[in-house]
Amino acid sequence: MSNVNEEDMEEFDETDEGCFLKYFCAGQVKTSDSRQHEAHQELTTTNNATNNFITNHKQQIGIAVPMFVVNIVWWIYILSTDRLGLFTSHENGDDHPRWYMSITMFFGSMLAGATSEGGGAVAFPVMTLYFSISPSTARDFSLMIQSIGMVSASITILWLGILVEWKAIIYVSIGALFGIIFGLECLHLAPAYAKMYFAVVWAAFAFALYLLNRLPDRSIQLLLDPPDAPYIWKLGQLYQTSLFGFQLVINWKVFVLILTGFIGGILTSVSGTGVDISSFAVLTILFRISEKTATPTSVILMAINSVVGLIYREGFQGGVNRDAWGYWLVCVPIVCFGAPLGGLISSYLHRLVLAAFVYILTFAQLVSATVLIQPWKQQEGSVNSPTILTSTSIALFIGALSFFLVLQVLGNKLVDAINAIEQTKYFRYSTKEEFV
Repeated sequence: MSNVNEEDMEEFDETDEGCFLKYFCAGQVKTSDSRQHEAHQELTTTNNATNNFITNHKQQIGIAVPMFVVNIVWWIYILSTDRLGLFTSHENGDDHPRWYMSITMFFGSMLAGATSEGGGAVAFPVMTLYFSISPSTARDFSLMIQSIGMVSASITILWLGILVEWKAIIYVSIGALFGIIFGLECLHLAPAYAKMYFAVVWAAFAFALYLLNRLPDRSIQLLLDPPDAPYIWKLGQLYQTSLFGFQLVINWKVFVLILTGFIGGILTSVSGTGVDISSFAVLTILFRISEKTATPTSVILMAINSVVGLIYREGFQGGVNRDAWGYWLVCVPIVCFGAPLGGLISSYLHRLVLAAFVYILTFAQLVSATVLIQPWKQQEGSVNSPTILTSTSIALFIGALSFFLVLQVLGNKLVDAINAIEQTKYFRYSTKEEFV
């Protein structure tokens, strides 16, 4: 069976210790190549001190290498330019010293590496709601800091061989490339609207994910195209032909992933994060991919999209906001450690714990945005049309929730189609090549 039913995956005693071990020490899900390599290392390198050290300390190395490389470059620059005073100085219009952001991003980077929400999911609401920093500066800072933190976490994920969904990474990245460029060029929201819309969309997703995880018999998969079940990916095949000697296959799942990336790229252009949670939403709700796979996949996607967005801002739009550089410099030596550490910790957590992180973060963002912005009140320089902001925020929440619930229904149909194939007598007794 390609589907994984959690009730069949493991048995555990319902004591406090048993529950803790299940949810917080669930173990890493790694690629088959990584597992085979580690087994080979154990068999062939018992007398090789260097290889033994790498094998026995692989996790520590995965965190330490990005941290040391980034910190060496950072310290050389900071000391040579005498800029240590950045930590205690203030940015224009901000009453808080910059080290406030250093503390914020220590926790933010760990959450970014551990969940499907990038560092921008913490930085953007904190900077815009609590520190009253402009959304454009917060967006630029998010792209900049994720280019360090999420890239560092991605290196750790790949080094440890943690399982990710490469089809999603490729196709979503294609869509996100065009989405973020389109958003940066064409989409410009007023600050209050950007803050509220950011909060309500992801609150709707979290609620839909919560409803999905309430299902007692939820089936999950580790990959879109499992090596032992190629029929799962082929279910999306709409058309196949030979063109100039090449096999042309049109699969609706590819279009869904590209569209997901395009929408996520647009959201990233507003808040500095979006393609990560967008891909996580579609993978978990529609395709029923486990959060254990979807989370590290979203981390790598956000790393790629952040670098693309930063390059485009610097190369084609006159550069990022000047104020963002100061905040970025005081957070760089922190996130290169926090994000990889978060990625490592999350790889051991049960998927329901990862989902719980999403619920908590999005709920906190929604409450904070509602309390601080007060969209129902007329506020000079912030909310000029409270009726429009309130009504559109409510409509967006309902619309987004409806969309995610429709994805859930479609996901149920997809699971039913997979189960129908696996339960047929023809499938059980035919050769595997019939479905390759």
